[in-house]
Amino acid sequence: MGRCSVATRAVNAEQAEEWNGAWGRDFIEQRERHERMLGRLWARLLAAAAIQDGEYVLGIGCGCGATTILAARASGSGHVLGADFSRIQVAEARRLGAAAGVASARFEIADAQVHPFGAGVFDVVISSFGVMYFDDLAAAFGNLRIALRRGGRLAFSCWRSRADNPAFTTGFAAAAAVLGLREMPGPGAAFSLASTDRTGALLTGAGFGDIEFVKADEPMLIGCDVDEVLEYQRTSPTTTEVLTGLSPAQAGDLTRLVRDRLAAYASPDGVTMPGAAWLVTAQAV
Repeated sequence: MGRCSVATRAVNAEQAEEWNGAWGRDFIEQRERHERMLGRLWARLLAAAAIQDGEYVLGIGCGCGATTILAARASGSGHVLGADFSRIQVAEARRLGAAAGVASARFEIADAQVHPFGAGVFDVVISSFGVMYFDDLAAAFGNLRIALRRGGRLAFSCWRSRADNPAFTTGFAAAAAVLGLREMPGPGAAFSLASTDRTGALLTGAGFGDIEFVKADEPMLIGCDVDEVLEYQRTSPTTTEVLTGLSPAQAGDLTRLVRDRLAAYASPDGVTMPGAAWLVTAQAV
């Protein structure tokens, strides 16, 4: 993988700050939960990518490295580069990759929107919910197209609408809006690629063809019971922000509402919510 130069410049400064701060730390702490939640969707992504032995693979927004490690196993004698602009998550990915004994995978701190990966270096680019956060989506997909050889494959998962994903609507922020304690949160960057028309136009403009969108709907086990999930949500950076400045009575009302909402998804097997994603594949032309 010596053909790839290393750069740590990040133009997406606001996102970089978040993912090197509270959000990055939270994802590291909750890594095993997220692996459990997203495991079925990861399997769908890897199947769509159809990685072959000997291929060079680029993982965008690799986080703590789980999908990169899976891709490395699929590529066999090939090589896999996991890229993320979160220094702390890349450090965790390196630790986990070494522990897994996957020598063909390496991880770099890089903002994939501008990082010079090299022209035509990779056979496949994959991303599990990592491509939605670019400031300039057109420039980002253009940069990924440059990194792919002609005929190379792009496969990524992104969330469909916020309404289709109760994991984003049952928490403290949405409940606070219901109680009139704050405005309803907007869709945010997590849903920037929910529109197939918009995403298709972005990919076409970046030099991709054979673009396909497949609905990927899989159950996500959020936690073992309502109390455990409630505590998980209560300690998130978003909830910390929501609770700041509330009176004890307001915080109590808010917590009860969130508990009631979570109870609708509880069963003896745990708290399970539907996960609704697009599985997007395309080819570099």
